[in-house]
Amino acid sequence: MHDIISYIIVAAVVGVIVALITWFLAIAYRQKIVESKIGSAEEKSRKIIDEALKTAETKKKEALLEAKEETLKTKNELEKETKERRAEIQRYERRVLSKEEALEKKLETLEKRESSLAEKEEDLNKKSLEAEELHEKSLQELERISGLTSEQAKEYLLKTVEDEVKLDTAKLNKELYSKA
Repeated sequence: MHDIISYIIVAAVVGVIVALITWFLAIAYRQKIVESKIGSAEEKSRKIIDEALKTAETKKKEALLEAKEETLKTKNELEKETKERRAEIQRYERRVLSKEEALEKKLETLEKRESSLAEKEEDLNKKSLEAEELHEKSLQELERISGLTSEQAKEYLLKTVEDEVKLDTAKLNKELYSKA
């Protein structure tokens, strides 16, 4: 019996040892599973974080590209508008220059015409003076030749015309009388 007790004790000791080993193995296994789950969770969290960073980086790049495109579009529109305005200003400048040139030509023409008219007026004044002088000379010559003054010549002329009118009237009366 002693053997049996020893056997039972040995079996109990072996059972306790096996139970302890199993318990330690279970704890180690469980710890290993927990560590692997933690490692897996850490790896998943790293993957999620990496994906989130990649997504954020991609969105950041897309936003930068959109901003650059919008900036470029705005810049192009501004350049186009600036070119259009410059072209319009150049058209206005050409029109103004053209009008200035036309006005300058008209002014030159008017100045030439004014100068020509001034020369003609001066010529007319000279000719008018010459005509007056000739008239005066003619009157003086007539007075000298006729021996009459201009008043006397007028009176003589009026008397002659009056006599002619009377003579013509008398002839006309005579004709009318003879016809009647």
